[in-house]
Amino acid sequence: MGNIKKTNQKTDPISPKKKLIFSLFLILIPLIFLLLIEVTLRSVNYGSNYKLFTDFNLFGKQYYKINPDYGKKYFYNLPSMIPHNDIFLKEKPKNGYRIFVIGSSTTAGFPYTSGIMFSRILQARLQDSYPDKQIEIVNTAMTAINSYAFQDKVDEILKAQPDAILIYGGHNEFYGGLGIASKEALGQMRWLKILHLNMLEFKTYQLIREIIFGTQRFIMGKNPADSQQSGTMMQKIATNKDVEYNSPIFKLAHEHYKKNMQSILEKSRAKGVAVFYSELISNIKDLPPLGSSASKNYPRALEVYQEGLAFEKAGNFEKAKADFYRAKDLDCIRFRASEDLNLIIDDLSREYGAHLVPMKHVFEEKSPHGLIGNNLITEHLHPTIDGYFLMADAFYSEIVSSKLIGTTDPKFYKPSAYYRNSWGYTPLDSLTAELSIQKIKAGWPFQPENVENNYIKNYKPHGIVDSIAYQSVRYTDITAEHAHKFMAKYYLAHNEPDKAAKEYLAILKIEPYKIDNFIETGKILFQEGKYDPALEVFQQALKINRDIYILSTTGEIYSKMENFGKAIPYYEEVVRMDPEFQKQSILKLLYEAYNKTGNTAKASEIYNSNKTLLTQETPKIQKDAVIMRTPQDVSAIIKEAVNNLKAGNIDKGYSLLMQANSIHETNLVNRFLGDILLQKKDPKALDYLKKVYFDYNTNTEYLNTLCYACIYFKDYQYGKKILTELKQLSPNNPNIPAYEKKLSMQSN
Repeated sequence: MGNIKKTNQKTDPISPKKKLIFSLFLILIPLIFLLLIEVTLRSVNYGSNYKLFTDFNLFGKQYYKINPDYGKKYFYNLPSMIPHNDIFLKEKPKNGYRIFVIGSSTTAGFPYTSGIMFSRILQARLQDSYPDKQIEIVNTAMTAINSYAFQDKVDEILKAQPDAILIYGGHNEFYGGLGIASKEALGQMRWLKILHLNMLEFKTYQLIREIIFGTQRFIMGKNPADSQQSGTMMQKIATNKDVEYNSPIFKLAHEHYKKNMQSILEKSRAKGVAVFYSELISNIKDLPPLGSSASKNYPRALEVYQEGLAFEKAGNFEKAKADFYRAKDLDCIRFRASEDLNLIIDDLSREYGAHLVPMKHVFEEKSPHGLIGNNLITEHLHPTIDGYFLMADAFYSEIVSSKLIGTTDPKFYKPSAYYRNSWGYTPLDSLTAELSIQKIKAGWPFQPENVENNYIKNYKPHGIVDSIAYQSVRYTDITAEHAHKFMAKYYLAHNEPDKAAKEYLAILKIEPYKIDNFIETGKILFQEGKYDPALEVFQQALKINRDIYILSTTGEIYSKMENFGKAIPYYEEVVRMDPEFQKQSILKLLYEAYNKTGNTAKASEIYNSNKTLLTQETPKIQKDAVIMRTPQDVSAIIKEAVNNLKAGNIDKGYSLLMQANSIHETNLVNRFLGDILLQKKDPKALDYLKKVYFDYNTNTEYLNTLCYACIYFKDYQYGKKILTELKQLSPNNPNIPAYEKKLSMQSN
């Protein structure tokens, strides 16, 4: 046999470098895959935008506004509320002083409109006290959020160049979004909740969450809408409804609050931003404990409260106060913060150099015998109108005392009572708030949990104001602005212009950036000869936009007051902007003003250049005539859109109308959009048609269209309401029988 040569084949070992590259490759594959998913989801605009601020264009100026969807970040099983409509300039003015406000429902002004938020009152007071500054106050508050939301959004706030942050919040630590005893709790670990909030910025995480919970809903046959059963938010959100004083869960909630607030205070201090941190107030005298469970370590809350009542009756008010606060702390249904939280606020303010706002002392000082009750609180913790003015006063005093904005000049000072007496609110605000409070009190925790809350359903309004207030509370699509506009039109129709003007003044506090509302308000005041308040309204409007109609009317008011020197610059600005705008009237007024001020040379120049026009008789306009006015900044776009619609170019017309509304939203455009979308069978048609209700609700053609849309898109309850109005205004309308038949087939 021949020799067989054997070879030992050895595989060369993989070098460490190759191993490292291979390991990195294995890690990178899923990361690249996730990155591709994230990029794809962002490109198709999947999921929600949870940023606190979004872009907003107003008359060519670039602003940020509060993102109406940011609250969805903190609520998944329940619907989130919508924050109010504060805006601020993208480019901070050189003379600007910018303040952000953090909090929840009290800070958002509940049960009143945004016009009665303490921040709106405070802004007016500070602006008057510091006329050389441009004061911006941005209220980020929203119902049912807590310190998890506060700390989550502070980074965005600090990027927006604040000079100060105001904080009033802490009542929702148990039952608010991510609260430890709420349906949105997400467990009890603080780090997990914060990780969850951070991860929600990624669309991939939103998708994974939706897949997991969507599968769970499919298997269990449930969805978040199931949690929207009848009942108030207080009833819907609470799960662990009995939390004993000083129990582990009680201590954990306070520990989380402290850490969340420390995060805010540390970051603010690092940026050199002043913080005004307020104590919390509650109704201690006139509200028995909501829950009074037996405990091994503490007496029943109700027993302590009853002892307080006995001390109050005996005139021992200090012991009564101590018992009332103690009873509130022992209340195991924790919608009112305990005094332990106020101790944390006091300690953190000292530790981080925050300005402590002694809200408890301020409210006690204004309460009989120092016992805070129904005199300043509407139910368990939300202030009355007087209470909100008191809150504004407390923050105002601390800010002025700090001298962070500067030293005030006494000649600009106006007492709190001045604002309280002249503020824009009406009986409609009070009645709407009262109905909202009674609706809350008719359900848990003010009533046993098994009691069905039918207060609003069974309520019978008395009179026109009460009727509109009732509709505002029952129908969520009727905004406060709409309700006040309806009342203003009602008063004008009944020859009560003073009351109409007050309704519009209330609207200006609710919607402080809508020029059309300023025009309507100023016009009513001007026609009634109330020149000073009309000028005040128009001057506010001109800070927002140099509207040609407002400029011309402001000049005319000064002429009526025989202050022709002040009238001239307004007329001249109108001529520069648009020489053809009300040309004959403006030139006559300008000619007269120059003559009255002794500038005969200028008057002669105008006369000689426009002799024919000036010698013609000016057409008289009746006092009550309706002037159809298209906002100047979008009039050309609307005109082009209408021409396209007439020519059958529906898509082009629609695109132009949307463009016009992005610049300056008007009900004229909303009506067009509603009609177009209805033709396209798009459900958004109903939203646009409802928006214009209070401007078109005497127009039978509109009511007919709206009723049809309600039936088509299955909003039967609202359809019945509209059908009733259509029958009153147009009983012979041929469509009524068909509408009645369709609606009668639907249950209430």
